[in-house]
Amino acid sequence: NMQTSSKKPDTRIEAINSNMTLIPAGKFLMGSQGWGEFEGPIHEVHIDDFLIDKSPVTNHEFAQFVNQTKYKTTAETNGLATGYENGEMKVILGLCWKSYYNEERKDHPVVLVSWYDANEYATWAGKRLPSEAEWEKAARGGLDQTLYPWGNNEPDNSICNFGKQTKDYPPTTEIKSFPPNEFGLYDTAGNVWHWCADWFSENFYSVGEYLNPKGAKMGVTKVRRGASFNIIQTFRLRCANRGAYDPKSYAINIGFRCAKDFKNE
Repeated sequence: NMQTSSKKPDTRIEAINSNMTLIPAGKFLMGSQGWGEFEGPIHEVHIDDFLIDKSPVTNHEFAQFVNQTKYKTTAETNGLATGYENGEMKVILGLCWKSYYNEERKDHPVVLVSWYDANEYATWAGKRLPSEAEWEKAARGGLDQTLYPWGNNEPDNSICNFGKQTKDYPPTTEIKSFPPNEFGLYDTAGNVWHWCADWFSENFYSVGEYLNPKGAKMGVTKVRRGASFNIIQTFRLRCANRGAYDPKSYAINIGFRCAKDFKNE
């Protein structure tokens, strides 16, 4: 007769089957040379096992959080946001993440979320925002020092979402619309920028730790990574490209994905 195994299931496999994927412990080369002035020096970083969402958090997922907690985003508290009306960029009263949430867009990344909103969601979900180093390691997909998550081929619209113009709704694409990288992550280049946990620091790469670096101790802006649907220059889609944004601000092209420490109990 069949014996049921009393062995505990490997949580690694469970994690991989869910909407997160395991990024195995190890070192990688972070940064770039000859590109952005704050992307160097290229330096080796070791990061422990961690889990990261395969895709950006969607409108539908964010709605579940809001329904359960009655959380109000920064944009809702402020009562306005910058968006588009008839193709024209303007400040719109009452514009918030919900304005772009409907049945058709439920699996699009949530936008108009500040760093604080993203952090609240992550905490609610039992997760956290990824560090900048974790984000870059995950985005690279185990490829060593290639320009993009898929290698060195120049991007086009079959591989990621960029170079789009906004009419009324932000031209985000549904998650998993494009091929994943080698780690099984979607939308690491284009679609929406991703908030990271760290304060942005211009010289952090020269002084940062080797083991699980967590960014500067303080700062004015938070790191954002990955670029978005409206960027025109393809160099912004590179894995090493760094962005910074005021954590109290929000935009129609910024979303986030969550990470989590991995402990194989």
